[in-house]
Amino acid sequence: LLTSKKTIYNKVIRLNVKWERPLKGWLKVNIDGEFNSNNLEGGISGVVRDSKGKWKSGFLKKIQATSPLQTELQALLHALQLIIKEQLFPVDVETDATEVIRVISEDNPTNNVLIYKRRLLVEEASRQGTISIRHSFQEGNMVAHVLAKAALMETSYNNLCTFVLPPELVV
Repeated sequence: LLTSKKTIYNKVIRLNVKWERPLKGWLKVNIDGEFNSNNLEGGISGVVRDSKGKWKSGFLKKIQATSPLQTELQALLHALQLIIKEQLFPVDVETDATEVIRVISEDNPTNNVLIYKRRLLVEEASRQGTISIRHSFQEGNMVAHVLAKAALMETSYNNLCTFVLPPELVV
């Protein structure tokens, strides 16, 4: 029989999480994916802002998806394509999906085409400029979160909506 006189305390720590500006001269792309398992749909989004917090561009898109990870990886795909096409460097990419960061950054071989293609795009982006991919809590990623939810409400798939100004639902 094992006994212990240790007392376990449950301590609640509250954090004030909010969007943080990137370093001066840098851009930040916040991405998010929202998955609906009932009808296998996803909403993806991305928001580009500068070091003053000024909106540079944004996107949302409704997609067909089979998992939350696939949805988040699709958001990353569109963000990476935008970064490379528009030469948005140096750039921080933030996602609340730690699994995306893990599968992209680990050095293990993969036969998953979704992961492999994103790794290739990260490598291509790295050759063109400075890029980092990091975690942000959902509370620090709320604009992208709201846009991803809005993407789920779109009536058709694969129509990429881009925004040069913030849409009213996030202002």
